Amino acid sequence: MRLLFNKILFLSILMLIGCSKSEDDSSQSGDNTPSITSIEIFVSSGEVVIGTTVIFTAFDNTGKNRTNEVKFFINDSEIPGSSHTFNEEGTYQVYAKLQNYKSQTEEISVNPVPIEYKKYVLVEDFTGTWCGYCTRVSYAIEEVKKQTNDAVIIAIHSGNTSSRYDPFHFSQVGSLMSAFSVGGYPYGLIDRQSRWTPPEPSNISAVTGRLTRKTYAALAMESSLDGDMLTIKVKLKMGYNYKALKLGLYILEDGLIYDQENWTTYYSGNPLKNYEHNDVLRKSITGLLGDQIPTDNVGHDKEFVREFQYAIPRQYKKDNIKMVAFVTEASKTETINVRVSKIGETQTFEK
Repeated sequence: MRLLFNKILFLSILMLIGCSKSEDDSSQSGDNTPSITSIEIFVSSGEVVIGTTVIFTAFDNTGKNRTNEVKFFINDSEIPGSSHTFNEEGTYQVYAKLQNYKSQTEEISVNPVPIEYKKYVLVEDFTGTWCGYCTRVSYAIEEVKKQTNDAVIIAIHSGNTSSRYDPFHFSQVGSLMSAFSVGGYPYGLIDRQSRWTPPEPSNISAVTGRLTRKTYAALAMESSLDGDMLTIKVKLKMGYNYKALKLGLYILEDGLIYDQENWTTYYSGNPLKNYEHNDVLRKSITGLLGDQIPTDNVGHDKEFVREFQYAIPRQYKKDNIKMVAFVTEASKTETINVRVSKIGETQTFEK
């Protein structure tokens, strides 16, 4: 009897354990996947040119990729698949839907095919007549000029103290150095984007290589002289749907004679007696980094024209005066393009 009782007790315990385990297994086998509460859409590019295919992806709030399950809409019209080729200019609104959930709306701007123009490269030489190593950059500039006429040079002189005196000191040199993080001399700056790596004479291609880059803006100048009054008309042609641009204009002078310190082997002697200084920055007609062009005048295939006047100081030689115009995006300092012109020259846009 006792043995029978023990068997019954043992079977009862096994049944209890089995029931308990079964209930636990049941609870664990339920779907614990977090529920969907939102959908987010991503686009491969928010600004493209006509003929570009944009790819769309969508994720739910758990981070799961739902691209193959959602429906994509462009301007409220459903599209097949998860990509679209835009063949017309305009602004498009894109979103996705899954079940009862709608994603945020992303905007895609489709621009016309850009118009390419001839590229000029800007080289700014931060220098001083007192700077013995600055002749290294001077020599490199001479080598660049032997290889191309498409490099625009601006020599920005510094030196208004007794120990660092330079008769061609540019009063706003400190502001330019601060804007481009120029920390010492010599210093060559290319297209206001990158330093000309020393030793510059061994890196001429750093300048000439930029001439192969694409540019979508062109500059042209016309000028005339009435006595000491110089009138300059600067024209800008845009081949891209830029949002905001700045136009700058500088006055330069060539043929300035003054001794130059020389601590290099690129030239013989120190100082270099009666050294000829060219491309010397004399005046910024616009703001130092350019003046913003009115928004209505900016856009694809638009042309902007602005006229300036400058009274040439009597101590400057008019025959040696030239102008440099440059264009940048308003939010950036890098030059899109640049052009140099002599007084009396009438330029056209170059492709």
